[in-house]
Amino acid sequence: MTVKDQLITEINRLDERYLELLYKIICQFPHGCNINQKVEQGQQIIAIFQEIADAGGLGISDPQEWQKEIRKDRSLPFRGA
Repeated sequence: MTVKDQLITEINRLDERYLELLYKIICQFPHGCNINQKVEQGQQIIAIFQEIADAGGLGISDPQEWQKEIRKDRSLPFRGA
């Protein structure tokens, strides 16, 4: 008998008042994401990127200039200028 079978047997023997508590405990454990969910998430991400591309991108004509602008030194808060 596997551990899963043993758990099922023990759950079936539990008094009804403990089932809700057991359910809450089990829900605290990490659950693996099944492959269908991962595929669906990947398709959603692809759709978002495609929507951005179809709209003309992010409006960045010169990536190097954009990067320089983004990385400009900025004064730190509460520091002398």
